[in-house]
Amino acid sequence: MTCPPALEADLVALGQCLLAGTRPPIALVAACVAGLDGLPAVQVVTASVRIRNALCCFYYPVDPEQDRRLICGVLATMPMLAQVLILHRDGHVREAALNALATVPRSLFMLAALAMRLNDWAGPVREAAARCAGRLFLQVAPDVAVAMGLALRGHWQEWTRWAPAQAACMDRLFARPAVRVQLVARFATACDGSLGVTLRAFLRTPLLDAALPMLAGMARQASVRATALQVLLWGQARWKTGIRREWVNRSLGLNRPAPVLARRDISLPVDRNALIASALHDRSAMVRRTALRALAHCWRDFPDLALIVPVLEADRSPTVRRWAGYLQRQTGVMD
Repeated sequence: MTCPPALEADLVALGQCLLAGTRPPIALVAACVAGLDGLPAVQVVTASVRIRNALCCFYYPVDPEQDRRLICGVLATMPMLAQVLILHRDGHVREAALNALATVPRSLFMLAALAMRLNDWAGPVREAAARCAGRLFLQVAPDVAVAMGLALRGHWQEWTRWAPAQAACMDRLFARPAVRVQLVARFATACDGSLGVTLRAFLRTPLLDAALPMLAGMARQASVRATALQVLLWGQARWKTGIRREWVNRSLGLNRPAPVLARRDISLPVDRNALIASALHDRSAMVRRTALRALAHCWRDFPDLALIVPVLEADRSPTVRRWAGYLQRQTGVMD
């Protein structure tokens, strides 16, 4: 992604002021902040590269130490610059900006940018980001926190540089009761995006465990219902942590990529048969398939199996019909 031309021009003008050690006009800083607020959170990683290059006027510093002193000197007299300078190329400047930042992120992009600093390549910056998050995350508006979390789709779970202390900052952001309530509501009512994948990312922790029965039966998006149902029926939350190579034919050297999964056990008191019976009548074939896969392992305890299988063998979904045929062959309910 490239920055909008107007924002890029404002960042270059701001960078020129900072490199000259002069205090930029307040209107210019405000325009830069407003431009950053308008960027999409999902592109925070790619957009930040262009932002820092524009802010540093697209050249590599000849005397980084001098530039650093000038910029930090201006920052000390104008703390509102911290909102922009957390995206600066120089780690010392980012650290100083995080220590000075006192403005609660009000946009998805700025909240994502602050979260990204928790995974900064420089250790002192990560530590400063954790202190900053401790000050500001509890004040972030719940709707902003939820929208940012859904936009990033749990990708922060894949970050590797941060220590548990920095990673815990994100958990505390979403563990706030007001944020959790809105997060559950969004999973239940939203119909845009890959919410099933995002739900799996959030299920790495017990944050949403109590809401799973409701999501399995009432969520608007089928992928959310199917994911919640699968977790409840198998008693495990699973998510992808990487890719491995799986042999297809070792003698011919044929292999294929396969996901590497991590698991977390979930213990909730649920009526398995009632969940399956309800899901088999779901309007989505995805949910019906999920229920059938579980039923194939616990059919001996399922009531009225002989009545259910013929109905499923006439299902409009070919995949459901194949699963029903498999179940019929395994159980012999028609014999």
